[in-house]
Amino acid sequence: MDSEQRLDYLYKEYVRLSQQAEEYIQSAFEDLKLMGVIGATIALWKPIVDFIVLAKPEIDASGLLFLGFLSLLLIIAIIGFWNLIKQSFIIFFADNLQSYEEEIRKELSVIDGSGVFGLNLEKEAKLLQSYRSTFAAFLLVFALATTFIPVLILMSLSITYALVYLVLSLVLFGTYFRVLKKSTRRFLKH
Repeated sequence: MDSEQRLDYLYKEYVRLSQQAEEYIQSAFEDLKLMGVIGATIALWKPIVDFIVLAKPEIDASGLLFLGFLSLLLIIAIIGFWNLIKQSFIIFFADNLQSYEEEIRKELSVIDGSGVFGLNLEKEAKLLQSYRSTFAAFLLVFALATTFIPVLILMSLSITYALVYLVLSLVLFGTYFRVLKKSTRRFLKH
């Protein structure tokens, strides 16, 4: 394989990997939209339960509220952890793209520091630091809203349900933040 064929092959594979990474990024953003819809549903769950109890007074409002909030929390957790898996694939593709960038730079005899095919190499640490900070702030606000709104509502009906929900929320969100930190930590040690 001559140099031009090798460069063509490397570039095509680079484009393919870039497209795969882009698809995962788009999918990850769609997951965040879905989490937002579920978060909004948490705010609407109390009026929905009130309406159901009004129609069927024999239904226990506190139990129905608790099960609904718990179900929504678990759905949020599943989507969130699935999103972390997608982020792992994005990081995997970024790692592979770096290798292709290095090879393309060699084939083009590009001088180090020129920025050509270096989008991932030179800016990765800054991007991930910015991403971690911004994403963590977003998730913190989201976690507070999806934890404390239900806890406050549940406290007015059942302190036991409120405490169980609070503990489960803290465990799930705490685990999520630890996994997020671990999955991006190695990229920030430059």
